[in-house]
Amino acid sequence: RDLRGRGMKCKRCAEKAAVQLRSHNAAFCRPCFLFFFRRTVERTIESDRMFTRDDRILVAVSGGKDSLALWDVLTALGHDTTGLYLAQGIGDYSTRSRRLVEEFAAPRTLALQVIDFAEEDGGVAVPEVAALTRRSPCAGCGTLKRHYFDRAARDGAYDVVATGHNLDDEAARLLGNVLHWQRDHL
Repeated sequence: RDLRGRGMKCKRCAEKAAVQLRSHNAAFCRPCFLFFFRRTVERTIESDRMFTRDDRILVAVSGGKDSLALWDVLTALGHDTTGLYLAQGIGDYSTRSRRLVEEFAAPRTLALQVIDFAEEDGGVAVPEVAALTRRSPCAGCGTLKRHYFDRAARDGAYDVVATGHNLDDEAARLLGNVLHWQRDHL
């Protein structure tokens, strides 16, 4: 939660807070929040034994804040990462998101792999898949993305595939499955 103009103090340094985390009963200034965030990610990776510094990590990046923050923090923590961007052929959205990913990677000299749906396996992008299957673009997109994540990880001999999904994404998916009685997905 953005706290500008509310007068709260940072839990770590007592400077003016910029972010409040109700779940932690804490507020932080920007530098302290970034420190807290990195430490939380690092501790979670270690405590849950997700992967080690020896593992090669393929980070699925969309150009959004969640996936780019994940790539940034894993790199800052010293992990061997490569970004994977899937160009889905969704008009201006795909053009803009690819530009954001490339602009993020370039100044940091991060390795980036781009897979263009229109150039892969017969050249079918998300809009064409939706038309062929008579389903929404979102219905086919998830399946296509998982296929290309798995294939890129296998072909590149990566140990881990990391995605920037957050709890909101997972909760929305779960609710959608409940509302549509998709028992096999539950």
